Amino acid sequence: MKTGLIIEGIECEKCSGTIEKKIISNSTVGKVFNGLHKKIVFVHRKKSSSQLDFLTSLSDTPYLLGRVLESIDCHCCKEIRYNFQLG
Repeated sequence: MKTGLIIEGIECEKCSGTIEKKIISNSTVGKVFNGLHKKIVFVHRKKSSSQLDFLTSLSDTPYLLGRVLESIDCHCCKEIRYNFQLG
């Protein structure tokens, strides 16, 4: 299992795309897989970055998700959950 972040509960394309753009801009993120059809986004660590750097750089994930929902004024993505996977 790879070190990564799973974001679930994304209902709309607008939120999904915005979250993907914000997260992929992080220097420790290698790939972002957007599975909107399953209401999920997978974020994988860049191989050249350490697990600690990856987790630290994404520690503001709850705030990032909140800011995205507020800026878009989305009412369908209120049940977003996230989970870090260590591998």
